[in-house]
Amino acid sequence: MTEVEKLEKELQEAKLKLEQAREKEKHSARNLAIKDLSEFTDEEKIEKFDALYESAMYSIKEVERTGFVNEYDEHYSWEDLITIPARDKDKFWKYYNSLT
Repeated sequence: MTEVEKLEKELQEAKLKLEQAREKEKHSARNLAIKDLSEFTDEEKIEKFDALYESAMYSIKEVERTGFVNEYDEHYSWEDLITIPARDKDKFWKYYNSLT
């Protein structure tokens, strides 16, 4: 094996280790940010649903009252939805924003 071949092999191995380390780190950050459904108690599920329901009803009542859809209400409704699985909202947003 030539010196170039040896270095290329070492480089490929290092790239594989780097990718594995990145995946491990990514999943670790994910686990800190996101809670699996099985981890939620029934009470927590009810609480999350109640909050979503209230948010949805607020948005509907505002459209009924004003006749128009407020962009900010849509954005906050999306935030309410996307953060349902958040274990910790700060960690969730840090993780979520790191994906792009």
